[in-house]
Amino acid sequence: MATIEAADIADITNLLKRERFHRDTAQWDSCRAAFHPNAPLTYINVAWYEGDVKDFLRRSAKVHQGKVNIIHSSFDPVEIRVRGHRATSEAFCQVTSSLTIGDIDYELASHMRLATRLEKSLDSNQWYILSLEAIYVRDRLVSTFPGSSAASQLTMTQEVQAYPKSYRHLAFVMLNRGLKPRPDLPHEDDQESVRRVLDRNRAFLDGAEEEIVKG
Repeated sequence: MATIEAADIADITNLLKRERFHRDTAQWDSCRAAFHPNAPLTYINVAWYEGDVKDFLRRSAKVHQGKVNIIHSSFDPVEIRVRGHRATSEAFCQVTSSLTIGDIDYELASHMRLATRLEKSLDSNQWYILSLEAIYVRDRLVSTFPGSSAASQLTMTQEVQAYPKSYRHLAFVMLNRGLKPRPDLPHEDDQESVRRVLDRNRAFLDGAEEEIVKG
């Protein structure tokens, strides 16, 4: 039994890492293959999107810039729990991206926890991602050329300041890109929102009905 679980953990780790790499490099078909074949059963909740994987990938492809920009680095699934054909995973992750504002180049770095639910197909013996939820920890926005006086000219509007500190710089960048993140995302300064995500995952692992997937 221990050998089987170790093999499952290795398969899940590999699956989760491949999915992030394929998403960053715009390999949409490979990214889709990591998720459950039945799209309505899937659930993704990140800063700019909430819904199933089909629409997530469609919108991701639409806004992709044609080159690698967003990178999920330091991604290491460590808290993987397997129970029968169900599993959950947690991982710390740093997401970086570059942007230019007023002729000044910046880099955004957002630190988060990614919580995932997975299901193993009884037919193919293959693991699939059912849900992916981000819990925001902290972020920063820095000039790629330290000491640039123009960088200090950035100001946060009241709209940006209304966002939680855990992902305020991310919100600033997303608003600059024409996106509007939700102000009620799970984040570390709101431990109740964190508990809701983790409690749903525990309930799923304990055998709750499939509708628990969408929380």
